[in-house]
Amino acid sequence: MKFYDGYFEEEFKINFTQVGFHNELTNKSFLSFMEDIAGDHSTHFNMSFTELFKKNLTWVLLNWKLQILKRPGDNEDVRVVTWGRFFNKLFVIRDFKVFNSNDELCAIASSKWCLVDTNSHKIARLPENLDEIYNKFPEESVFGIQDLPKLDLPNESEEVKESLNYKIRRFDLDLNKHVHNLNYLDYAYEVLPEEVYFDDKELKNVEIAYKKEVALGEEIKIELYESNNDNIKIKEHSKVTFERFTETPVYTILIKSKDSDELHAIIKLY
Repeated sequence: MKFYDGYFEEEFKINFTQVGFHNELTNKSFLSFMEDIAGDHSTHFNMSFTELFKKNLTWVLLNWKLQILKRPGDNEDVRVVTWGRFFNKLFVIRDFKVFNSNDELCAIASSKWCLVDTNSHKIARLPENLDEIYNKFPEESVFGIQDLPKLDLPNESEEVKESLNYKIRRFDLDLNKHVHNLNYLDYAYEVLPEEVYFDDKELKNVEIAYKKEVALGEEIKIELYESNNDNIKIKEHSKVTFERFTETPVYTILIKSKDSDELHAIIKLY
């Protein structure tokens, strides 16, 4: 582990359980490494889940935004860097970069977190000196944005392309006894077209907005919508950084309560 100027860095070894059909690191594994280093970073400054539980507080993830640039494979080493870059009284933004052993940038991501009171289940105020607790908040934003963009619901005219019901099981849960945030990505993949999931390379862009937790025994409905003409702004990272507009299929997946249609999450893949 390394800590410098507000940045926290750690190395990970990729194993075969973390790669997909093409022997490349999956989106879920990228996010898992990022979660791990975020936890280690917070532990370093006594802001871990364990320490917060003693104060009846816990971290809750609100959003993910991930872009894959290059996928390392099985048995390769990756270096993950994270830092907090913005906060107010309600939420904090944490960014990430992932590099391979050749020091090539493989992925960038941004995440949004809040503190929740475990007794009242309401959002708690963040410490006013959070940047001092973490010994500095660099201003660098991997996507050039301050807050993560709002994810819109599909238009009323859009039809559901695929739908699946699922009952939450014990292995879906995290330490808060709610569905772990990365499992929502598994649910989304279950309704993707087979040719996209099995034949194509894994989609490079993932955006997730978490709306309401899901608990053990609840039944959810997973709905897939597809748009073929959305203009998505993609930031390319190379020696020369530029932005381009591209017309690309966008898969929007809604996670809802089966009976009430209450929205639990919005996921966009493209």
